[in-house]
Amino acid sequence: MCVYKRDKALCHRGLKDTTSLDQCVPACANIARTDQHAAGLRRRATVLDQRAAQVPGPLGERLRSNAGRLRDLADAHYRTRTTLQDGTA
Repeated sequence: MCVYKRDKALCHRGLKDTTSLDQCVPACANIARTDQHAAGLRRRATVLDQRAAQVPGPLGERLRSNAGRLRDLADAHYRTRTTLQDGTA
């Protein structure tokens, strides 16, 4: 999910003043993930690992690498997420 702020946008290259989701960069500061997004990243990583087990050589390694990258993104979400504390709201 994108919370677009032009000064932080990695998709914005001076061409327009709106988000470019087709040019989204995973490390962008405008990305906002929910717990559901992070869980989806983990599910996708599991699928990639299962496919990697069926593919030999460099392609299998690339799939495992991508799975690891997705898990790292999910881990970063859980480490840095903002949650409501009990008794607040």
